[in-house]
Amino acid sequence: MIKKILFPILLLSVLVSCGNSGVVLPSATGTRYELLIVMDDADWKAPSGRAVVALFNQDMPTLPQPEPMMDISQVKKTEFGDLFKPSRNILFVEIDPRFEQPKITLSQNTWSRPQTVVRVRAANDSIMEQVFKKDGQQILDFFLDTERERGILLGKEYLSQKIMSQVEAQFGIRIDIPTELSKVQKTDDFFWVTNDHARIRKDLVIYSYPYTDKRMLTKEFLIARRDSVMKANIPGEFEGSYMGTELKHHDPIFRAININDTYCAELSGLWRIYNGGSMGGPFYSHTRVDEVNKRVITVEGFVFAPGSKKRNHIRQMEAIVYTTLLPQELNVLEEVSVVAEKKQ
Repeated sequence: MIKKILFPILLLSVLVSCGNSGVVLPSATGTRYELLIVMDDADWKAPSGRAVVALFNQDMPTLPQPEPMMDISQVKKTEFGDLFKPSRNILFVEIDPRFEQPKITLSQNTWSRPQTVVRVRAANDSIMEQVFKKDGQQILDFFLDTERERGILLGKEYLSQKIMSQVEAQFGIRIDIPTELSKVQKTDDFFWVTNDHARIRKDLVIYSYPYTDKRMLTKEFLIARRDSVMKANIPGEFEGSYMGTELKHHDPIFRAININDTYCAELSGLWRIYNGGSMGGPFYSHTRVDEVNKRVITVEGFVFAPGSKKRNHIRQMEAIVYTTLLPQELNVLEEVSVVAEKKQ
């Protein structure tokens, strides 16, 4: 929910439609993490417009070079016609005195599929600016979350059942492994699959260890464990070199989140090769407790793409990580109806 600020905001629930009268919607246009902003020119140049730009144009954290959270473009409301209506992500920013109460409306699949549309309405520029400064992150997260879900659904069309079966046999978990990740290396508690591509390399690793207490889910412990596991299993290009976490120039970001109503330690940051070599890039991981086998399981994706943009690639690996199902989620007991025994 978007929190209330100094004035009341009405947040309407997400509306999901398939067009008028059940008409089949066209495919959305545009690329991943691209956003069309419908906002009149005068407002675009005003403080509220600058607040909108600052929100979506901010650098995505944990990347080695600046890349915006979303790629934005702007059109006036009078220019918003059939050419723009199929855009995959649309933000309407409408300022009019008749909007006595600020209102944010979230919807999906209005003019195309898959599509996300957000409308923000306010009476004047000052109020609109405060809406985006105070609560813009929730709007941004809505666009990012729906893009991730699209990535998950798209990925299900290109799954490697063979490698997924290997992961399930080794760890008892299920995760969507795309066919492009095809080269596997593994040990008893470590699984590594990669596309082994020279220009844009994508890797996924899974590792586990016994669970003893909650301290194993702290930022400091997870970084130390990550460095230990990667050093032992992922060598660099030169003898004696190895992967580790970049700590000198970038502090990894730790968040405690909920996945399927259970605790998850999210860690993202930069990796690099130590003791020789110059490889590096972003990583993203989830660490959770396997309650059935009393162990910790970490699933991490990382990217190496020298000279290329990395945002969409690490977002793809993030979507893959989100598909993980632990043993307790795969072995949920079905509800059993119990009928009282009749007395004789």
